[in-house]
Amino acid sequence: MSFLFIDHVVLLERDQVRWAAHPRWPAGPAWQGRERGDPLAACAALLEQAPHGRLSYLERVTLLLGFPHVHYLVLPWQEGLYSPLDWQGFALALFSQQTDLDAAQWQVAIDPARFGQVRLAAAVNNALVEALLALFQARHLPIKACTPLLVDALQRHWHELPRDYRFAVREPDALSCVFAHQGMPAQVCVLPLSQQTSLSDALRVADVLCDEQEQQTLVVAPEAVFEPSPGPSWRWLGPLHPWLTEHA
Repeated sequence: MSFLFIDHVVLLERDQVRWAAHPRWPAGPAWQGRERGDPLAACAALLEQAPHGRLSYLERVTLLLGFPHVHYLVLPWQEGLYSPLDWQGFALALFSQQTDLDAAQWQVAIDPARFGQVRLAAAVNNALVEALLALFQARHLPIKACTPLLVDALQRHWHELPRDYRFAVREPDALSCVFAHQGMPAQVCVLPLSQQTSLSDALRVADVLCDEQEQQTLVVAPEAVFEPSPGPSWRWLGPLHPWLTEHA
C-alpha cells in the first residue's frame, strides 16, 4: 500500500546517522535506515533510500543532533538581561570562556524559563546547520525542526520528571546528564564513552564530575544498551526517539 503522508526523524550521532520514516495516513510501521560516516554524506545516502508518500511536497523532517554536534551549559540568572538576544550574547560568552568555542561559528538556543530562573542552553555549529538546511532543501524535504537530542528528550518526558532528578540520555558513544533541583536544572554534562562502558559506570562518573549525590534517575537509551536498575531509583523512559527502536 502507498501512503499519502510520511513524517521523517533523523538522528545525527558521532559516526552514523539513523533515519525513521513514519506514515501518518494511512497508519503504517516506521521504516528505519542507518548510514555510517560523515553526517552530511550519510544524510545524502539515506535521502535516496527513505520512502516518500504520494503527497511528498507536504513531508517534513525533524533533525535531532546528538553527540558530538551539541554543547550544553546551564546559564545562571543574570540581572539586566531581558531580551532573547541579551541571553544569547551571555550564553555565547560563557561557551567561549568555558569550552573555547568561537562565538562567530556557533549559534545558541536557550530553553525558555520564568523570570529569575536558570536556563539550559545548547550551542550548535553554524556550518553544520547551514549545510544540513541546504542539503534537505535541495532534495525538497523541508526541515520542520532541528533540535538537540537532550532537549528533545527532556521535552518529551517533562511530565514524568520529579522535582529533583538526574535525567540521562545514553547514546552509543556518549552520556548526557541533566541534574535538577526543585524543578530547575542545576548542572549538565556530556561524557564521551566507549560503547562497552556500562550505563551504571557512566552514571557514577557523571556523579563524581558534577559532585552530585545519587538521586532518582530517569534514563532515555536504546533498549540494546539499557541495563536493569540496580535500585528503585532507576527508571527507563524509552528509546532515543519512539520511532528509533532497536528491534524495529
